[in-house]
Amino acid sequence: MHQLTLRPANHTPKSNAYPDRRRPPLHARKHELALSVAVALTSVVMPSQTRATVYTQPMTGVVSHDAPGGTGGYNPGYAVTGNSGTANYALLKGDAIQVESSDPQVYGVAVTPSSSSSVIDATAGGVSIAATRDVPASGTNAGSAVGVYVSSPQNDPKSVTINGPISVGAVDRNSWTKRVGGMVYGNAYALWADDYGAITINGDTTLKASTPGYGRVIYLTGNGSRVTINGNLTAESDSNSTNYAIEGDGRSVLKVTGNVDLTANGVYPSDNVNGIWNPSVSARTEIDGNLNLFAIAHGSTVMGIRNNGNINIGGGTVITATGNRSAFAVNAGHRLSKTEFHGDATLSAQGGVNTFGGTVGAYNFGGNGGNGYMAFDGNLTVTARNGTFEGDSDVIGLDNAGRMSLATAGTTTRIQATGTQGSHSAYGIRNTLSFASASDVAITVSEVAGTTYGVMNTGAASFSGGLSIAKAADSTAAVHYGVVTRPSASSSATTDINQGKSNDITIQGDVLTGSNSGGYTGTLNLNLDTSRSWLNGLVLADADGSVGKASMTASNGASWIVSGAGTVSADFGSGDLNMGSGGSIDMAAGWGAFTPGSVPSYSMRTLQVGSSAIGGASVNLADGAVFTLISNIRGAQADKVVFGSGIASFQAQGTQNVRIAYDPVLSDTSWITTTALQKGISIAASNPIVIVDASAAASGTAHFLAASGLTGQWSGTYENALVRFSYVPQIRLSADGKQILLTGIDIPGAGSSTAPAGGTGTSTDTGTGAQTGAGGTSTTSGTGTTSGTGVSSTADNPTTGSDAIAGGTVAIAPSTGVLVAGDAALALSNLWQIDERAVSRRSEAMRVEAAEGSTFWVDTDGGDLKGHGGEERTYRQHTTSASAGTEWRTDMDQGHGAVGLVYTHTQSHANLQDGTADLRGDSIGLYGIWNAGKSLFADAVARVGRLSDNDTSHDMSGMTSGRNRARAASVAVRAGRRFQGKHGVYIEPQVQAAYGSVGASAYTASNRVRFAVDRNHTFLARAGVLFGKTVFLSPTAIGDVYTRLSVVHTVGDRPDVTASLDGGSLPVVLPTRHATTHEVALGGRVTAGAWSAFIEAGHASRTDALAGGWRAAAGVRVRF
Repeated sequence: MHQLTLRPANHTPKSNAYPDRRRPPLHARKHELALSVAVALTSVVMPSQTRATVYTQPMTGVVSHDAPGGTGGYNPGYAVTGNSGTANYALLKGDAIQVESSDPQVYGVAVTPSSSSSVIDATAGGVSIAATRDVPASGTNAGSAVGVYVSSPQNDPKSVTINGPISVGAVDRNSWTKRVGGMVYGNAYALWADDYGAITINGDTTLKASTPGYGRVIYLTGNGSRVTINGNLTAESDSNSTNYAIEGDGRSVLKVTGNVDLTANGVYPSDNVNGIWNPSVSARTEIDGNLNLFAIAHGSTVMGIRNNGNINIGGGTVITATGNRSAFAVNAGHRLSKTEFHGDATLSAQGGVNTFGGTVGAYNFGGNGGNGYMAFDGNLTVTARNGTFEGDSDVIGLDNAGRMSLATAGTTTRIQATGTQGSHSAYGIRNTLSFASASDVAITVSEVAGTTYGVMNTGAASFSGGLSIAKAADSTAAVHYGVVTRPSASSSATTDINQGKSNDITIQGDVLTGSNSGGYTGTLNLNLDTSRSWLNGLVLADADGSVGKASMTASNGASWIVSGAGTVSADFGSGDLNMGSGGSIDMAAGWGAFTPGSVPSYSMRTLQVGSSAIGGASVNLADGAVFTLISNIRGAQADKVVFGSGIASFQAQGTQNVRIAYDPVLSDTSWITTTALQKGISIAASNPIVIVDASAAASGTAHFLAASGLTGQWSGTYENALVRFSYVPQIRLSADGKQILLTGIDIPGAGSSTAPAGGTGTSTDTGTGAQTGAGGTSTTSGTGTTSGTGVSSTADNPTTGSDAIAGGTVAIAPSTGVLVAGDAALALSNLWQIDERAVSRRSEAMRVEAAEGSTFWVDTDGGDLKGHGGEERTYRQHTTSASAGTEWRTDMDQGHGAVGLVYTHTQSHANLQDGTADLRGDSIGLYGIWNAGKSLFADAVARVGRLSDNDTSHDMSGMTSGRNRARAASVAVRAGRRFQGKHGVYIEPQVQAAYGSVGASAYTASNRVRFAVDRNHTFLARAGVLFGKTVFLSPTAIGDVYTRLSVVHTVGDRPDVTASLDGGSLPVVLPTRHATTHEVALGGRVTAGAWSAFIEAGHASRTDALAGGWRAAAGVRVRF
């Protein structure tokens, strides 16, 4: 049984409720509604100053009938007075009109031609009106339950005005059923205005209609009915049969000044469900605020908005339509309809899998000479999902057969059409009359087995904003078309894209034009003129073999990305191809991104550019037009573009440029030598390769004026495992100027910014090559080098020589991985401190402490360094170390000393450009300290150790890692004399000499590059002075504060690194460790009995050759 539940009349929905997500499940919305009603009913029964009244008889608009003691015999009677022919009713807070019976017609309020217009004062709040029709004892009977009803003739119009918030509901429990002689059903209408009757509500309004029969929350019939709600409207209609939640027929007008939150629920097993339905061309619905509409059918067709008349939404719109047959978010199905959305709109339609029906986001009809109009002024999002199994079950985002406009420049339209059943078609936009978009449009289409269309146009379609068309990544459609322009049986078709220029256009899929026997033509005008614009597909004739007119322009970095495999053909019909400066015919990008270490599967292709039209097509190549190709120069193979005999007119201006996107030689390393690094190299093709051919175009008269190679720059520079470099294809024209030839690739050296040039060279190539078929991978391997001459030529003045690389781009240099390995070798050298600072600090402490017995000590040191690596790179290195030592006293004439062992563990993390290094060192050493007479001192230490680093680099090919291990040794000697002054002040000149070495090592990185690191030697000389003051803190405690200033001169080898792979090798040039630096340190020390502790901070200056930075140290000593 259907129960009536009402939200309080003063419930105000949020503005544009649920703007960015699907509405809550229906059961959740019902629960919310029921809770709200419970609150409302509680307000009725709770005691107050004036007790609420429940009226069980309808208001009739007749004062003498409804008043207490009136002819109606009402108990209680209404507080009603008459004034100038108007009945004025006063309701108190919480008052309710609840009329229930099994009569054929049950009304809460009923104003008829024999009644007076009525005004109901509900400003006290919490007022509700309900009409409930029960099933009579004899069984289901036809009839209606109406909350508020008004009807009147034109010559004596009547109205009901409700002032204040109100809740109105209607329940008819009579089922929809068949009887002998016709249909019998119940009807539930919350508001019903008939003929010239009018209902006005000045306040927020809640409406509910529920019935197994026909349900409506607002019903307007006749020639002049009107419903006006000056406030927000929240409404729900539940029905097992036909459910038209809001229906306006005749010349009716519905006006809502606030927001509308509407649910139309087709309870299983339901018939058709419409949220808002204007069956009459004269009906008008106006909503000034936001519309949030949810419509669901559990048995048949669902439409959020169905309009034959005029519907105008002033605010934002969210419509969700879900059903198991046809589903339309918006359906404007009359040739004279007008549907306008002035705010942002989100439309979602989900159809089912039953025996008929399509799924459409928005449909606009304008046939039979009409001009049905639909406009979206704001941002628009359209989602259409699920087809069905029959022939009419396509999925369409926007389906226009009238006049449709996406009117506002700068807005965004997103359309997603997804078919998940059968083998039908999915369309982003299907237009058969007039479609104009100033909005930026993004279309995504998907099917499981059928055909997908971004745009299907058989009328006039114009896109003056941006346009993006894509097939969804998970689509398994058998065929995908980007844009199809096909004439109808009675008119030509035209699709204009970006004719106003400077918008980003990206189209995935072939573009087709057609014609028919009636002389009508499909014309596509496509302009690509930004660097982010491209067509990824072919230009083709229609599926029936007919061809129209395709005119395409690409300039300013825009690309025509060719698709397919083997030999592919393009048919421009009677149109033209115009490649402007910077515009590219790109034969490579369709395979995917070519990046170092990640080359997609590919095969060489030939593109035939032509026309099957009688008069042919034309081609215009501007100065600076580009051909982007894949080549295999060692295998004498490359992509090829052919302008065929179908090109009636051919013009090439200035110089055409050629860019090589990939050649296997770029990933090869066999040509890398020290000489190649400095001077560059020219790798010749085994034979000249024809890459562009216009021999057959323009009846054999076509030719090129000049051609040139463009510098390849891949994320700045191309990079293989060993080196990063720029490269330039060697290009020349054939003798007759009709072909462009690829003769090799130049790689400039580090010694100049130009490609290598010279006279006759020699070639020694022992490599082998293999070429797979369509979709396979082209690979070439081998070793060898070729030196020769780069060639650039014109048809009129052939020349040989080298073209300068545009912009003086980066010449050949070690790759990122190689440079990181070199920087890691520098960091490893920094890790091995040959002067052993821990022993030096221990020696200074013994000038204050008494050397008695045996001693154990711990010294910790840490700091941050900054240094320079190769190729003007810098790095930062954080290092920590811990030393532990033990020593034994040794006595000597006029002095004392100690001999000890020290173990040091060091860890470091280096942040390198494009990489990191984690380093570790362990060493053990023997040291001696002597404090002789006349305050002379000396100390010496000898150590051996083992070092390791784990470095990781990040470049375009991903991550590369390597691990290096090396042995190290050092010896250091220091001497000086302390001069003691008054009050504990002292000065101590010091000199030190040290020698150390890091042994040779070799390792292989994860990308197979072999690194050999030579042994490097370092000599250090230090001269400095120690200033300090000794303070007696107590009879058993002594303090010492000091400052140490030093000048350090270092002479050392650079850690020479050589990288090699597959026969090629190169050295890494690193800074020579030869420099003079300065050091300063501040510290303090406390000695108390058998214990002593110290703390010190210092800084070493930095040069281009040596790292420097701040450091700090601390330690303790215990005597036993």
